[in-house]
Amino acid sequence: MRPDHGWTRVDQGEQRVRSGWPVWTVVVGAVAAVVFWVVHGALIDDAYITLSYARNLAFHGHWGLIGGEVSNSATAPLNVLVLAAFTAVLRQPVVALGAVFVLANIALALLLRAAARRSGLPGWVGPLGALLVAGNPLVLSSVGLEMTLAAALLGLLLLASVQVRPVLFGVAAGLLALTRLDLAVFVLVVLVGRPALWRGWWRWLLSTAAIALPWFTFSWFYFGSAVPDTLVIKQLQKSWGDWDFSNGLWLYHEVFPTAVVISLIPPLLGLVALPVVCALRPFRRAVRLWPWALLGIGGVAHYYVYTLLGVPPYHWYYAPSMIGLSLLLAGVLGAIRRELSLLLGCALLVAQAWFAAAQGTPWRESAITTNWASAADYARVGTEVGRLVGTGTVTSPGEIGALAYFCDCAVVDGFSDRGYLPDQLAQRLATAGPPVRALLEFNYRNFTPEAPRPVTHTLRREPGPAGAWTITSTWAGEAHLVLETRER
Repeated sequence: MRPDHGWTRVDQGEQRVRSGWPVWTVVVGAVAAVVFWVVHGALIDDAYITLSYARNLAFHGHWGLIGGEVSNSATAPLNVLVLAAFTAVLRQPVVALGAVFVLANIALALLLRAAARRSGLPGWVGPLGALLVAGNPLVLSSVGLEMTLAAALLGLLLLASVQVRPVLFGVAAGLLALTRLDLAVFVLVVLVGRPALWRGWWRWLLSTAAIALPWFTFSWFYFGSAVPDTLVIKQLQKSWGDWDFSNGLWLYHEVFPTAVVISLIPPLLGLVALPVVCALRPFRRAVRLWPWALLGIGGVAHYYVYTLLGVPPYHWYYAPSMIGLSLLLAGVLGAIRRELSLLLGCALLVAQAWFAAAQGTPWRESAITTNWASAADYARVGTEVGRLVGTGTVTSPGEIGALAYFCDCAVVDGFSDRGYLPDQLAQRLATAGPPVRALLEFNYRNFTPEAPRPVTHTLRREPGPAGAWTITSTWAGEAHLVLETRER
């Protein structure tokens, strides 16, 4: 009888995967670094809002989009805090963003790998899932916002769900709330779908409160609002004519067809797999995929909630749903026949790499964007505006992030000057139902209105090219900016 040393082929395969995890970490980190280099010059305008907040906090201890004005329009406080910490060390906000991007993708790969091993799935599910997210054109068009950080935290939420660790679940829930409040949809779905977490309900409740409550309490008293003002600003914008969140992807497909198709393939495959996983849940081999399925359900629920809100179809609003369903797909690929799953996974990654290269490297413009100008255009114009305006105050033409960042001067609108908030809040309250109105009034009960900052210059956008301040984008075509001095 052959002696049993407790060493099977499965054990050997698992040992090879375990011993190879540092290699996977280096590979994911290297790919993420290359990806960031490709997109770093094509950040969208809202990304520069975040970078301005991070720069002001890191260098001046000031929470605001511009110097001298406290504002509360940073939708993702945790993202600003993390970027500010790295900016304080690295001294360059864009370099700090690159470091956070790389580390967040490495963290996602490691968290997914740990969740995969605990679920009985191969370890390569981790790097595959991370790369599927990192290479998604729509997610890449959101770099600088909070989506990369959110993806890593969804990986943490998944690990807590797989391991049924209430304290870790509460930490993930609190961090997700500080990243974007709407990501609580994923937390609620996982909580409902994993009843085992309720046995330690007080542990996740306390850890969530310990993480999230200090910031929201500080914000409620210091800014006069526990949640960012963008909750009011964005809801006032409603739809873009016939286009809102429910049908916005069709609008993007008309302008950026290839980018949208490549972006949608992984989440749509995850969506197709979702009902199959749910139907097979009673079977032993399929039950291990249930926590991964909950992320997919969370993605669907997030899409549904945003559809009900009727908000404009900003492309990054679709990212959480795409991330959740893509992570489900990674888990499903790990559960099916290895040769087939690796072939499909590699094909998806090759398609993403092909698209990124076909855009030209580095990118001049995001794969999907609704901005009026490229970052390079706004850098050129913003530098000149800063020289001409000096210590004065200039109104934004409608997009403020990159102009304020490169101008490093007082560019004002509702995102940078809370003097505009009382009118915006009054408009929102006028259309709100009784429950929403009561919540808004409670949220802003500590808010003290102030007059808007006096304006010395106006920057406005005019159609067609003209002079040195011509701007252009795939979305909006050619236009130009005009700077006018206001009479005192």
